[in-house]
Amino acid sequence: MNKLLIALIAGGFATVAAAQPAAPAAAPVTKTEVNKEKAKTVEAVTTKAGENTSGSPVTASEDKANTAKSKTVAKPTTAQKKADAVSATAKGGENATGGPETAAQAKANTAVSKQVPKEKVNLGTPAAEKDMAKKATP
Repeated sequence: MNKLLIALIAGGFATVAAAQPAAPAAAPVTKTEVNKEKAKTVEAVTTKAGENTSGSPVTASEDKANTAKSKTVAKPTTAQKKADAVSATAKGGENATGGPETAAQAKANTAVSKQVPKEKVNLGTPAAEKDMAKKATP
């Protein structure tokens, strides 16, 4: 019976494969057509002479003018630098990077955690496991 089913399935595949039409033959591509396609690809990839490839239209004279203009701006003093550093780290009276406030809070948290008694659990006994399961269920 199995051999009969296999033969029928194989025959069905053979029938479908034989019914497929042959693929049409492609026209042969000439050498000039290939060269034209390559030329289009190369032209699209390469840049033309005189194009600005830097991505910005800044010329050398504009760049020089901008540099001279930036040099006229006064450099910040030490007091201004310190003020900027303080304003960057402190927001609304809070120290954003940590420091004494954070250290004091950590010390308080440590003291509270040391007050909590530790439980000694013997996990090898069934009574301890039942107790843990009882505590874990809400």
